[in-house]
Amino acid sequence: MLSLLHTYVTVYELRNFSKAAEVLYISQPTVSVHIQKLEEMTDTPLFIRNEKKSVQPTEFGDLFYKKALNLIKDWGSTLDEIKQKKTNRKHYTILISHSIAEMYFNNFIPSLILTFSEFDFDFLIKNSEEIMHAVTNDKNVIGLIEKPTNRSDFDEIILLEDQMVHGGSPDSPYWIMREKNSGTHLYQELYLTQNDIQLHKITTNSLSFLVKLLENNIGQTIVSKKALDYLPQTEWKDTNITRKLTLIQKTAPAKNSDAEKLTTFLKTKIKQHHD
Repeated sequence: MLSLLHTYVTVYELRNFSKAAEVLYISQPTVSVHIQKLEEMTDTPLFIRNEKKSVQPTEFGDLFYKKALNLIKDWGSTLDEIKQKKTNRKHYTILISHSIAEMYFNNFIPSLILTFSEFDFDFLIKNSEEIMHAVTNDKNVIGLIEKPTNRSDFDEIILLEDQMVHGGSPDSPYWIMREKNSGTHLYQELYLTQNDIQLHKITTNSLSFLVKLLENNIGQTIVSKKALDYLPQTEWKDTNITRKLTLIQKTAPAKNSDAEKLTTFLKTKIKQHHD
C-alpha cells in the first residue's frame, strides 16, 4: 500500500506518468497499474489523462493527495516510535527561535548531546508563533522563544533579558523587518511607532540574512545587541527596548525528571553564554 501512495504523490507532483517512473526507478506500466489500483480501491477517478502523457488531478485527486501525504507521514512516525520503544531511548524536540539559535545555542550543542546521551533530539528552527503552536500540542516539545506568552497552559521560565539596539547605516532609506510571526517583529514595530520612523521596508525570515544586509551597509533595524558581536564595524545606538528570552513547555516538569534536568541544563548554559 505504501508503494502505491508514493507513486501517487510522485505522479501528482510531476503531473506525468513517465517522469514519475524515472524518479521512482520503476516502469511506466507499473506506475499506471499503481494509479489504477488506487482508483479501483477508491472507486473514484483521481487523474484526467490527455494525449501528451501529462495528467491533471480531479477534485478527488486533490483531496487524496493531502490524505496520502498524511498517511505516509503517519507511517514514518509509527516506525520511528516503534524503533524508539525497542531501543528504550527517550526523545525530545527542541524548537528554537532564530535569534536564540544563532546567538546562544550553537556553542553548547556538543555538551548537550554528551550530557543527555540517552536522548534522541530534534533541533528545529522556527519563529515564536510556530513554536507556541507546537508546544500546545506536544508535552515532549521544549520551546525557546523571544518573548513571554503569559499563557496559563504553559510552564514558562525567563532565561535572560536581551538588549535591543538600533543598528545599521543611519542614513539608509531602508528598514529591515523580520517576518510577522517572529518575536523580533513585535519589537521592531514598537520601535518604529515610538520614534515615528517611516522608511522603505525589506522583510526577511532569517536573522543570518538580516545580519548580512547590515554587514553590507544595507538598511537599518533594531536587533539584539549580541547579534552585532559578529559586526564590530557596524554603527549602533542603545534603545529602551529589552526582551525576555523564554523557555516554554506544555506542563511543569516533575522534580528530578528528565524534563527538569534538560530544562535546568538549557537555562544554565544559555545564561552562561550570555554572561
